[in-house]
Amino acid sequence: MMHQDQVDWPYPGSRWWKFDLHTHTPASLDTNWAAGLTPEDWLMAFMRAGIDRVAVTDHNSGAWIDQLKAANAEMRAQADAGTPPEGYRELTLFPGVEISVNGGFHLLAILHPNATTGDIDSLLGQVRYRGSKGDCDTVTEASAVEAVRTVLESGAIPIPAHADGPKGLLQVLPDSRKSALDTSTVRQVMDIEEILAIEWIDRSKPPPEVVSKAAKRAAWVLGSDCHGVEGRTPGSRFTWIKMATPTLEGLRLALLDGIGISVRRSDEGEFEPFQTPKHFVTKLEIESARFMGNGTPERLYLTPYYNAVIGGRGTGKSTFIHGLRLAYRRTEELNTRGETEPSRRFDSFATTAKSRDDDGALREGTEIRVELCREGVKHRLRWRQDGTGTAIEEQDKDGDWQPSGSQALTAERFPIRLFSQGQIATMAGGGREALVGVIDEAAGINDLHRDFDDSKRAFASQRARLRELNGRLERRPEVERKLSEVKQKLDVLAETQHADILRAQQRAVRQRREVGVSLEQLDAMPSRLEAVTQEVLLDDWPNGVFEPTADADVLSWRQDAEGTLTEARAALRHAAEAAREQARNLRTDKRLRDWSQRADRAQTDYSELQSTLARQGVSDPDAFERLLQEREQLERELEALRQVTQERTSLESTIQAQWDILLEARKRITAARRSFVDSALANNRFVRIDVAGFGFEARSIERSLRKVLECEGDRFATDLFDYGSLIASATDDDRDNAVADAKQRLIEIDGALHGHFRNYLKSKLDRPEFADHVLCWFPEDDLRIEYSRAGDGQDWAAITQGSQGQRSAALLAFLLAFGEEPLVLDQPEDDLDNHLIYDLIVRQIRENKLRRQVIIVTHNPNVLVNGDAEMVHVLDFPDGQCRIVESGALQQHSLREEVCRVMEGDREAFSRRWARLGREV
Repeated sequence: MMHQDQVDWPYPGSRWWKFDLHTHTPASLDTNWAAGLTPEDWLMAFMRAGIDRVAVTDHNSGAWIDQLKAANAEMRAQADAGTPPEGYRELTLFPGVEISVNGGFHLLAILHPNATTGDIDSLLGQVRYRGSKGDCDTVTEASAVEAVRTVLESGAIPIPAHADGPKGLLQVLPDSRKSALDTSTVRQVMDIEEILAIEWIDRSKPPPEVVSKAAKRAAWVLGSDCHGVEGRTPGSRFTWIKMATPTLEGLRLALLDGIGISVRRSDEGEFEPFQTPKHFVTKLEIESARFMGNGTPERLYLTPYYNAVIGGRGTGKSTFIHGLRLAYRRTEELNTRGETEPSRRFDSFATTAKSRDDDGALREGTEIRVELCREGVKHRLRWRQDGTGTAIEEQDKDGDWQPSGSQALTAERFPIRLFSQGQIATMAGGGREALVGVIDEAAGINDLHRDFDDSKRAFASQRARLRELNGRLERRPEVERKLSEVKQKLDVLAETQHADILRAQQRAVRQRREVGVSLEQLDAMPSRLEAVTQEVLLDDWPNGVFEPTADADVLSWRQDAEGTLTEARAALRHAAEAAREQARNLRTDKRLRDWSQRADRAQTDYSELQSTLARQGVSDPDAFERLLQEREQLERELEALRQVTQERTSLESTIQAQWDILLEARKRITAARRSFVDSALANNRFVRIDVAGFGFEARSIERSLRKVLECEGDRFATDLFDYGSLIASATDDDRDNAVADAKQRLIEIDGALHGHFRNYLKSKLDRPEFADHVLCWFPEDDLRIEYSRAGDGQDWAAITQGSQGQRSAALLAFLLAFGEEPLVLDQPEDDLDNHLIYDLIVRQIRENKLRRQVIIVTHNPNVLVNGDAEMVHVLDFPDGQCRIVESGALQQHSLREEVCRVMEGDREAFSRRWARLGREV
């Protein structure tokens, strides 16, 4: 999550405000504010405390209301002019009053920000308060119930003040839960459903038993009850209130939503209301599409939390989802096995219409732009129908868009989870391969896939090298035969009286070759030693890893280590020079000269023998020399082939080791998937999933095998299904062996196969690398999915036994259980049974939006209203174009009216959510 300054909140829709619902000015006679305190001083005290909204609630008085409003307006005017007072921040005042009510308790009445001192005086007159303004010893002549009703009728919000303490409506007798005030009065007041909140100081205190249920129904809020510079000071206690704009209606609806939705107390522990996800979309623009963005681009501004997009049929709701898919380049996610309704819908949208009657929502000039925040950096993704232009831009310090240094638009760099209409149902109905892909992306196991691919490439490369070596070794029998024949001929010649001369010459030739090699090695040794010195080094440590002072000990150790290697390099250079000198001396050594003379003598004797044989009429006096040369050549070739044999033996061991690495890399993918699924679904009461390594369904395995064998369609159906069944029927412990056995039988062309298939494999295996592809093939993992019939974590059944709604619910429960990337759902309620919508979608939306951005296109009022969308966009189709006709928060009356106009059942949903207001919402 990223932290956003609460003052600079640039996003639309509802947000959290720090609200002090109970304060006092010097107009209250029991305060200890400093003498000479001005309205500006009072306002600045709350500004410095970081308060956004403050209710001014003096004891039975509104004397300071007009003064504070005037001072606040003047300070705001200075800020607007560019000269704000030091420490100034925007502060909204809610005029109010703390009324001493007949019956012995205090009641806060909070009015609209436009209210004045006169409005407070009128309210006090209506409740017949006759006491001194600012005093709290006198009570209203109106009864408790009458006073509350009067506050409600005035349009104000009544909140029993410090209800659990002195002068509190719900105070109890010591060591009991009995009401300290008249039980009948307390019950009558708390039976008024329009009491939406009570100020409660100590959450550990229970309310009186007689009104326990009614008290728990209300939101328990907190105010500072600030009386001055001592004790309860500004900002010491407050309530977080979520609303769009600071209106009384917004406050009323937030209090009705209550704790956990739109209200949070300052004493509930750490709370970061302005944290944003690492990745979230801020704006989507569609320009020059066929039915959207003509003339002026259509812009969708988004909050980092829950955004709802609604509209009637044909108003362009799904257009935004398709636009995001194009901009993020996530179209491949819809290409699941076979034709599916989601992919058909998208393909129909993503086509450029050539005529009025053609499908297609795009034009040649269509452009889609998505602005987003990625780990605090603003980016813009651009997609053009003509394929031109930059795909990724970044915003510079001046706010201008510049091409990003990297144009890699990958799911890893720009994560988003997109589910088009019907896509979840498709996955639940058999598209488990796509779900495995979702798991891989969410689990972040791309590195494991890369390791697996690298292992396969290394294995294939080594196998190719092995084939090359085997090809070279095919000559070895022929070389051995030729060498044997040459040796036989030389043996015949060696059996004559000149055998000793011949043997001496042969020996001398071989010796010269070996001595020559040794001399070359001696000459090369100094250079090799000098080359080694270049490798006797330690890698440099990266800058900034170690601190010169804090890490002085290890830096000193590093110097000693480098000194050790410096000495080693010097020793190596000295050894190299000594070896060079010794090599020169060895070339002139007397022992070498004596041997050379013997070898020369043997050659001389051999030459004389040749001459003698020629004088004796030998017909081929060069035969012996030629045979010797041929033997020497064949021996060199055979020696080279022996080295190839050694390399092949070593390579075979390396290939086996690489195979083990490859197999382990594949198993790590399965293990990572299992670990992720187990973690994501821990304690999930809707769904459980088991990752089956190498699959469990014969047809799925058959499809995977067809791909590697390059025989799509239904060719060789019997043989391939048999292989799929062989693997699928194996136990989990024996599945590895079943896969290995199947591959071996294919490569060896099992005689039990039908003739046409055997011939097909023979033709494929004519390409040597084809066998490598088969060996590197593994069936994809599959998912055994079970759902709880009642959604309570009991009575589990295979997902195939459920209705489409139950299957979709189970899968959606999984998809909502993990991830921090933006989640985009297009009408998920279409795939669910009605009774699952609230339990699953609404509850999960509320949980998800705390950690990720949620964007939902919906026509179900419960998803919108009870899911507590921070931002709502209403679409319509005026003048032949899809347009956003209203945007804002649910607390805005105009938005609710527009929602009710376009969504069937929405007024009922609003009424259920806010029924206690007792009037139309």
